[in-house]
Amino acid sequence: MSTLVYVGLGSNEGDRESHLVAALTALSRIDAVAVLHCSSLFDSAPVGPPQPRFLNAVVALECDLSPQRLLCILQQIEKDLGRKREVRWGPRTIDLDILFWEGQVVADPHLQVPHLELHKRRFALEPLVELAPDLLHPVLGMSVKELLGKLAPQDVRRSEATWWPEASPPSNET
Repeated sequence: MSTLVYVGLGSNEGDRESHLVAALTALSRIDAVAVLHCSSLFDSAPVGPPQPRFLNAVVALECDLSPQRLLCILQQIEKDLGRKREVRWGPRTIDLDILFWEGQVVADPHLQVPHLELHKRRFALEPLVELAPDLLHPVLGMSVKELLGKLAPQDVRRSEATWWPEASPPSNET
């Protein structure tokens, strides 16, 4: 049974946009996953130690995998694209995070969904709101648009894309 999943993508090493495009391509090649929509790109200041700025986006997926299985695949994609986990919150070629899993809460030692820091991070909420403004946070009981409205200003701005697909938010047709 397919589930709607939102995955955040980020990169702050090398050609950031190329890394995001490579990750999107890898996601589209997973047999049990279909990429439905992509947000715009957002350039943001890093969280954590001093390092280069990030380029971020969110994609909506239709997924027939368990959250834990998708996490394993995302971690393999990160590894394949050169991510090294040396410094917590340090620079990385690619970062793939499961942000939401169709209203479910997942709490195990290796995976927390919704992402525990999501409501504090404009770099994730801005692109998520672009795709699904009314998406309800199952723990906080607020829409992602409401969560974004409560955040203090942070250094996040929309970025022009060269290779990244044009933003494709879902239509509001019923």
